[in-house]
Amino acid sequence: MKTDHQKRVEELMRRAGQELPGSPTIPSLAVRQLRANMILEETLETLDGLGFSVKLNCGDFIAVPTSEPDIVKVVDGCGDVSVVTIGTLSAFGVSDGPILQAIDQNNLEKFGPGSYRREDGKWMKPPGPKAPDILSLLVVQGLDPVGCGARDL
Repeated sequence: MKTDHQKRVEELMRRAGQELPGSPTIPSLAVRQLRANMILEETLETLDGLGFSVKLNCGDFIAVPTSEPDIVKVVDGCGDVSVVTIGTLSAFGVSDGPILQAIDQNNLEKFGPGSYRREDGKWMKPPGPKAPDILSLLVVQGLDPVGCGARDL
């Protein structure tokens, strides 16, 4: 089941001449590169609105304060990130509804016994968390798991 948001994003994609497969699949290198570039561009624009740039530090990416935040840029960036990421699900032929529901439920399980808040403010799951069964959700949507590039999630 697709959310109304995904349906609107797909209308944009149709108008842009982008492919919308009917079931989960791995798109071409060109499609994957387009999606990667759009996600990166919109993410960096959102970080700029938050007042940060990205630096590489000992193999990890960190956000470094660089300017004052701009709420209009933040809101626009968050919306654009949502469009390009949901569009990426569509480019892979995936309906977002069941996936988002499973991920939301999994995130709410962070608040069980043994969970805690890290120094940086991020809430951490308790020991032994179980990831959502994304592969099973994709198989229900028509994915043939043999040779699809799926890894244990």
